[in-house]
Amino acid sequence: MMIQALIKRHLKIFLRDRWAVFFSFLSVIIILVLFTVFFRNAFGDLTETTEGTYLINGWIFSGVLMVATVTVPLGFLGIMVTDRETNAINDFYVAPIGRSTIVISYLIAAIIIGSVLGFINLIVGQLYIFLMVQTFLPLMTNILLILLIILSTTLFSSLFFYVVTFIKTSNSHGTLSTLVGTLIGFLAGLYVVVGNLPNITRYIMGLLPTLQLASLFRLVYMDEAMDLIFQDNVDIRETQTFLLGIRIEVGSFELTEPFLVLFSLLWIGLFVTLSIMRLKAFKK
Repeated sequence: MMIQALIKRHLKIFLRDRWAVFFSFLSVIIILVLFTVFFRNAFGDLTETTEGTYLINGWIFSGVLMVATVTVPLGFLGIMVTDRETNAINDFYVAPIGRSTIVISYLIAAIIIGSVLGFINLIVGQLYIFLMVQTFLPLMTNILLILLIILSTTLFSSLFFYVVTFIKTSNSHGTLSTLVGTLIGFLAGLYVVVGNLPNITRYIMGLLPTLQLASLFRLVYMDEAMDLIFQDNVDIRETQTFLLGIRIEVGSFELTEPFLVLFSLLWIGLFVTLSIMRLKAFKK
């Protein structure tokens, strides 16, 4: 009951600050504006067909889904920084509550808020695509996307939870949020087509969880659109999947869906372990 009360408290504080919620979505808004104004023309003649529009919007909104699972947990964890900066967290420390319970409540709350707002993003993307091409994604695709949202939110919540434990001021957290919001579009292969990058850049990006998760979202979100456009043209489809970052390679090794899920779980295990070590330092 105590951890439930703490989680409820964290969620209320975050949702009460409308500007904090807005800035958590700022990177998503910037990406949508950039695609609408500039990047859509990069897809050439695809914008002139219904199938092509379906593919482009799937590419955009799959990236938006992934970006939101990064920026929302990071923005939310600013609550923990503020509580430490204002010494509000000391009120919890003098209560009969384990310190691990207090700190883990921030992590669980970050996962909850990131997942819920991710689901809202998914619904908005579905409605937009329906208005554009009168098509909804299949039920199984939506189920897989929901699972991916939870997976990605958990990964980046654990990652930024560990990072935020080193941050002591709200200004530092704001700087980190700005930096992440600026770079996330590049690290996820949204601003530059992955296939056009130099080999060494693709290799490095392929090792990062940002591009790995973006690839998983694209694989699921764009599967039906790829079937409609390329149909039996297997060779062309395969070329385009690597060009658009739907599939990625590290060197000559292709990261298939099972490997990407496994890597995501390993990333979560790594950052949860590091966070537990930080919790022990907090206790001392």
